[in-house]
Amino acid sequence: MDLACLNAWAYDRLDAACTEPATHTVQADNGDRYVVCDGHALTARTQLTDGQILPGLPDA
Repeated sequence: MDLACLNAWAYDRLDAACTEPATHTVQADNGDRYVVCDGHALTARTQLTDGQILPGLPDA
């Protein structure tokens, strides 16, 4: 939770899919990777202990 974010939603967003455009690739140490939006990339940077958050999408 980002206390600087003043947005509020009247529904449970935790179980909803993110609707923002994917802008970054999260590359885990075990080789798994997934794409995330800017906001999820910022959160991943604070929570990821192994792996990388890379700008852009993976090559197809």
